[in-house]
Amino acid sequence: MTDSVSTAPAALGAIAVSGADAADFLRAQLSNDVMRLGHDRHFLAAWCDAKGRTQMIARVCERDDGYLLILPEELIDGVMKRLQMFVLRAAVKLSDCRGVLRIIARVGGDMPAPNQSSHSDDVIRLGLAPNGEGEPRALEIVSADRPPEPQSISTDDTRWLALDIDAGIPTLTLATQGMFVPQMLNLHWLGAIDFDKGCYPGQEVIARLHYRGTLTRRMFRLFWHGEQPLPGSDVIDADGERAGTVLSAAPNATPDQGALLAVIKTRAIGGLLTSTNATLELGELPYPTPG
Repeated sequence: MTDSVSTAPAALGAIAVSGADAADFLRAQLSNDVMRLGHDRHFLAAWCDAKGRTQMIARVCERDDGYLLILPEELIDGVMKRLQMFVLRAAVKLSDCRGVLRIIARVGGDMPAPNQSSHSDDVIRLGLAPNGEGEPRALEIVSADRPPEPQSISTDDTRWLALDIDAGIPTLTLATQGMFVPQMLNLHWLGAIDFDKGCYPGQEVIARLHYRGTLTRRMFRLFWHGEQPLPGSDVIDADGERAGTVLSAAPNATPDQGALLAVIKTRAIGGLLTSTNATLELGELPYPTPG
């Protein structure tokens, strides 16, 4: 973690992947299988290095001319540079959609069901898990010059990050990029890994952990009290040893408490945990985490 790390969330942006070989290219790169996508559905997927360390978590959707990868804007330059190295002679074009498309968030109203998509009036809506009150949530992909609607929420708003934390959706930043295999981020429980799919970078490491390994670190949701931890901050156990890493944190109604997601050693759960100048209290995730 560097001094430049901020408590402010990163806005979401998009990388467009188009061309005759776009589907085959993404199938060979991502942990999930784009061949199972359609205009009516979307999913999470990881892109990893050869050691199985997650370089990107993206929400992937299909459109007429290819696919969109929705990810934090701060990762786009690095991801595009590295992805381009794998294009070689494939008929694939990678495009940075900043300045062309805008990703906004919505809560309430008539939204697609979780993991479902809708396309209308030049708007792509991606249905997400509802908030704690059961209200539907969605991301909307619109033209960058489309005026924002009053009820929309910016994706760099801490209110939106807090809803993603409550939903148990991990966010990678520059401070945490390349630190974890996908299972440590609970991505196998979020439907982001297709274990029946063919090879992709890091697939052997990910499959070995799934079929033969034991998950000794994984993502937990916790409440923090004190000073808001930054992404990449250490989680410290009762013995003063490093037990994990904060992925994301957001305040609640007051600035001295809130919720966070962190990857923590499973054996440290149940004991005293702190991060920087905050005490941590174990919370619950809204989906099963067997084992």
